[in-house]
Amino acid sequence: MAPIPYVGKCFPTAALFLDYLDGIKFGAWRPRFVTMHHTGGPSLATWKTYAHGTRKVPITDAAWMKNLSSYYGNEMGWSAGPHFFFTPDNFCVLSLPEKRGVHAVSFNANSWGVECVGNFDSEAFTPDLADRYAEGMACLHLSLGISPDGYAFKTSGLHFHRDDPKTTKTCPGRKVDKLKMVDLIRQAMARLSDSGAHEDDDPPPAVTPKPGRIGIVNVSVDDFLNVRDEPSGKSPVTRVLHKGDTVMIIGDTRNGDTLWFKIAGDDYVAARFIQVAS
Repeated sequence: MAPIPYVGKCFPTAALFLDYLDGIKFGAWRPRFVTMHHTGGPSLATWKTYAHGTRKVPITDAAWMKNLSSYYGNEMGWSAGPHFFFTPDNFCVLSLPEKRGVHAVSFNANSWGVECVGNFDSEAFTPDLADRYAEGMACLHLSLGISPDGYAFKTSGLHFHRDDPKTTKTCPGRKVDKLKMVDLIRQAMARLSDSGAHEDDDPPPAVTPKPGRIGIVNVSVDDFLNVRDEPSGKSPVTRVLHKGDTVMIIGDTRNGDTLWFKIAGDDYVAARFIQVAS
């Protein structure tokens, strides 16, 4: 056996996490919803000993991701693991987010799996933890252009692992209420989309006007492209486009390393997903 393919990146802030998520390019597979788990083991108390306790050799979240890649591959014999691990310190990426993961039998095919540090059958799911994990979940939903509410089994809305009829687990813990979690995620999405959405590009970058050009959406057949209100992966999604759809490009701008096209209607799309036809 071998370690699973893994990313191992950890982001301490929502802004950095959203920037990373904005760079994901999906192929034939794309998640339709997010599945929430808790780690159970390690518990929150145990995790606190990793880098903040008295260990002679501290374990950072990034080092833990590397250890997990070996655990899932060598010990479990899995081809992948959960996509993300959220801790009080970081939003971490374990498995390749553009590929199907392994985390819940009924939901592997259609969702991102997120492990939240803690055993919330026995440990308190404190308001601070709930807000922290909701912020990470908000980043995931914003990046996909989906909502945490409107639950439909294996189709849409936030899923808990315990929603899977093929498990007897209480994951993400008896102390985690889905309705409250959905509400916190929606609040975090609003904060990130509005006042906090452009903290790294305020005012928005200047757009260079261009003569009208036709662009063709170049994504896989099963994928879609988010159209955003401003040139930022943190900006609200106004609509989605599919392979072969055409847009009129009226300008372009850069936000960090990402080139964005301004399209008719005063919306924006990431340029890497557009083939310029004329």
